[in-house]
Amino acid sequence: PWQYSFPPFFTIQPVAKTKEQQLLSWRTLICDYHKANSVWEIDTSGDIFKNSKISRQLSPAAIRIVLQNLVDEGQGVMNGDRCFVLWNSVAQWGSLIHNWALDRGFTNSVLTLFELHSGEDTEAEPFHTMDVWMLQHVISYLAKEGKAELMLGDSADFSDAGVKFF
Repeated sequence: PWQYSFPPFFTIQPVAKTKEQQLLSWRTLICDYHKANSVWEIDTSGDIFKNSKISRQLSPAAIRIVLQNLVDEGQGVMNGDRCFVLWNSVAQWGSLIHNWALDRGFTNSVLTLFELHSGEDTEAEPFHTMDVWMLQHVISYLAKEGKAELMLGDSADFSDAGVKFF
């Protein structure tokens, strides 16, 4: 966007209305970039927060403000120091995954999170390669909605986790 070449874009603005628009522009930029590149996690040291052509970058404090706004607006989820980008809401991702399972007859079948993340059946799906922690987060949402059961194993990396769709 044009703002990316505008030096003040890289300094959090003090006027509330201007800051609100600036943060909206950052959210849009982050979500569009991550969606286009199928990147699920924000790299806070990455190029998205820097524009070498105009010698500008967001400060670490400004990055924290942008990330907190992303989370506050439902377009990001924090897991410790990691921030995951939601170009769709958790509910939208849940609906996509649930509809995929229903359309393929996986009702009352157990699938591993690995099958959803990396399986051949999901290669054409927008959630293919979704970070496994994020995938678990979406499946937990479906479980709260009564549309799935998340079966966690003993592994911290969810490598032995499964899901049953209803």
